[in-house]
Amino acid sequence: MKLDIWSIFIIVIIFQGLFLLFVLLFSKNKKDKKKNQYLLYVILVLIWFLVEFFTVRNKIDVGLNIFYGTRYGSWFLLGPLTYFYFKSITESTWKFSKKEILHFLPFILFVIIIPFIAYKALNDRQIDYGMLSVFDHREKVISTIQYVYSVIFILQFVHLGYFLYRNLKLVNIYSKELVSEYSTLDPRIKWLRYFNMTLLFILLFSAIFLYVLLITDIYRRHLDYIYVLPIGFLFYFITFYFIRTEWKPTDKNFNKYVGSSLNPKLIPEYITTLNQLMDTEKMYLNHNLRLSDLAEKMTLSKHHLSQLINQQYNLSFYDFINKHRTAEAKKIINDHRELKLIQVAFDAGFNNKTSFVNAFKKFEKTTPSKFREAILIS
Repeated sequence: MKLDIWSIFIIVIIFQGLFLLFVLLFSKNKKDKKKNQYLLYVILVLIWFLVEFFTVRNKIDVGLNIFYGTRYGSWFLLGPLTYFYFKSITESTWKFSKKEILHFLPFILFVIIIPFIAYKALNDRQIDYGMLSVFDHREKVISTIQYVYSVIFILQFVHLGYFLYRNLKLVNIYSKELVSEYSTLDPRIKWLRYFNMTLLFILLFSAIFLYVLLITDIYRRHLDYIYVLPIGFLFYFITFYFIRTEWKPTDKNFNKYVGSSLNPKLIPEYITTLNQLMDTEKMYLNHNLRLSDLAEKMTLSKHHLSQLINQQYNLSFYDFINKHRTAEAKKIINDHRELKLIQVAFDAGFNNKTSFVNAFKKFEKTTPSKFREAILIS
């Protein structure tokens, strides 16, 4: 067997995936191990797709019909698994229940049961060249099941798109909950969006492949790679970002103030106390300050404190604290122009430069470096 450059690249991606599996399986952190179990399943499925693709491209017969699952709809697995992975991160109390198994019914039916029972009903051309071969212009007699599987092949990508949309909704809700409770966020949180975006790219490239194949009737062997190679980029992102991110638990009842028992008459008193904690005690200098810490200091429930900040300052807790940190950073830059900006960031309460720059740009409409340059020139 002679391997071309593309096949070698696929092998490299497969080994990258195997490395990820090794890291996840032998993680010393039990919480991470439990949390990442769905990520492990996603990686396993993607490795399966890559190995399957490699064997087809290089004409290697595995001898196991179900192994060539993408022809029957094995992408039906990917959507639910990524969704459960996102749920396990964004909803800390969520647990897999028996009803969740229903999400796997399309995979069980079309990839396991029907091919096992009616394998011979699919003609050799579909097995050898893929389910979409029934749509080419050659004369042929096509059975109902052959047409069904041609449609199923396309529907599995639509199915994945539906779950990616649900993933995006989960991330948006989770992001709002995070800024309601935490003053500092791991900048790698954004990679959860990129994870989903990379899967969307895989889906998009699959759609392009299907369009080229079905509409133009043009097929070249290398076209298959437009939806395979992005999997390699996804493995890269997971290796260097996702598995090192600390996912924070959130309270699902936040920002639900209907029927709140917060006493309107005490709001001026609470505001005075809160301003004192910020201006005099400078609690925002604590890198790890949480809403619950501030609420405890004020002898107020964190739900009421969140409501107070949202309604009286029109800010999330995250922005409220970082606005004070930005103001502190401006003072430090003015008073100590010799300090490096990373030192300014830490002294003002930020725990990383990315959050510092983003907050400064948001509240001052400029970057810290440009702000300091303006001071030095004046």
